[in-house]
Amino acid sequence: MWFLNQETGCIWEVTDQDLLLRLQVNDHYEQVDEPKPDEAEQDLPQTKVQAAKNMKRNEKAQAKEEQETAHE
Repeated sequence: MWFLNQETGCIWEVTDQDLLLRLQVNDHYEQVDEPKPDEAEQDLPQTKVQAAKNMKRNEKAQAKEEQETAHE
């Protein structure tokens, strides 16, 4: 079975029966269909954590731009 880690966006194939049972009840993992080779190269939807990190990066970049324009 394949599982999506919702925090990182990584998809894992799980074959160990004990781990499989643990992931099925874990809220951070979602059972998904086997990814096709084309899908593996495409960007997966962002998780909340990834979106927050991207927002922080964008805020830092915007602050840096504002500082640069203030120095001019």
